[in-house]
Amino acid sequence: MRYVRGLFKPKILPISLLLLLRFRRKLILSLAGIIFATVLIHGQLGIRSSLFDSSISLFSDFAADIVMINKSVVGSPSLRPFNKNRLALLYRYPEVLDVSSVRYGFVRWRYPLNHETRLAIMVGFNPRQKIFTNPEISRQQSLLFSPDRILYDRLSRREFGDVVASYLGRRPTFAFINDQRVKIAGLIRVGTSFSYDASFLASEATYNSVRETSSSEVEIGLIKLSHEADPSKFIETAASALPNDVKLYTLNQFLDLEVEYWDNSKPIGFVFGFNTVLGFAVGMLILYQILYTDVSEHLSEFATMLALAHSSSRLKSIVFRQSLILTFAGYPVGYVLSLCLFKIISSFTGLSVRMSVDRSIICFIIVFAMSSCSALLAMRKLGDADPIDLFD
Repeated sequence: MRYVRGLFKPKILPISLLLLLRFRRKLILSLAGIIFATVLIHGQLGIRSSLFDSSISLFSDFAADIVMINKSVVGSPSLRPFNKNRLALLYRYPEVLDVSSVRYGFVRWRYPLNHETRLAIMVGFNPRQKIFTNPEISRQQSLLFSPDRILYDRLSRREFGDVVASYLGRRPTFAFINDQRVKIAGLIRVGTSFSYDASFLASEATYNSVRETSSSEVEIGLIKLSHEADPSKFIETAASALPNDVKLYTLNQFLDLEVEYWDNSKPIGFVFGFNTVLGFAVGMLILYQILYTDVSEHLSEFATMLALAHSSSRLKSIVFRQSLILTFAGYPVGYVLSLCLFKIISSFTGLSVRMSVDRSIICFIIVFAMSSCSALLAMRKLGDADPIDLFD
């Protein structure tokens, strides 16, 4: 037995830990493999989740039970207008408390000091109606009563100009949208997404003026129902009375439609999933190679243990415990590095990349499975441990 005397009473270290501590270089390489896989998997899961969160960040603030959109729409980038009269048809139902319209489309943004034109999302609505649950928007939407006024997203990319600093410096701040001069009346917090790098809100009249669109058209219709009404049953009832060019969704169904669009209709969702699998495979190969080499170099010791009546399951448990030690030692370091990575990504892109509890648990399970697979593969080498070879 090997004893290690520390600050407390003498303790016996398990064989699995002693094997790892014997070769420090291999231990560092093993931990590096675990840390690399943890950061990569965390990063892919976090960015993939931010893709979905950012795509619905604005829509999830809608103060509505039902959403009406053009029937051909499969995601926000493909939002097409429909006639506003479709919304007026819903007033015939007693459970409908209010209907409102939202304009949504891409525009060309130019900040005077930059002289560069960039695409951004412009959202138009009636500031006299409560469209959003976001209190920051509700508190400032009265500023949009004046024409050519917008509420600018403070999380927009820096390339769109030093708008936030100019506004906070109490200087009149102007910009050009589709070559029409507008004034920044306030700041809100929405966030960027994978489809746009800046966004701002305006009145419906300002939107129609800037984009030169008809006031009879709308991209999104919002319907507020009474508390006792069932949104799903209302859709079944109202859908049959509406023209076939529009479709009704509950708010949650509309958000799910947007997430599904980015997850399945666009290759970016597949890319993040593939990179997660790649991180799993790379980490497993690194750890397997090190555990396999460690078992190969200690075959004589394992053969001696078999000669001393230790079972093969006992030998396998040693290898498996090595993978557990590496997992529990490397994952916390990878977790902290992932937090730092998320902060860097958020500061440079404006995307909200957060570390959630469920995502951390999923990542740990993946890393644990990765380590276990590596150990199981390395255990096969134990079959070469034969006590008879000790007498050759």
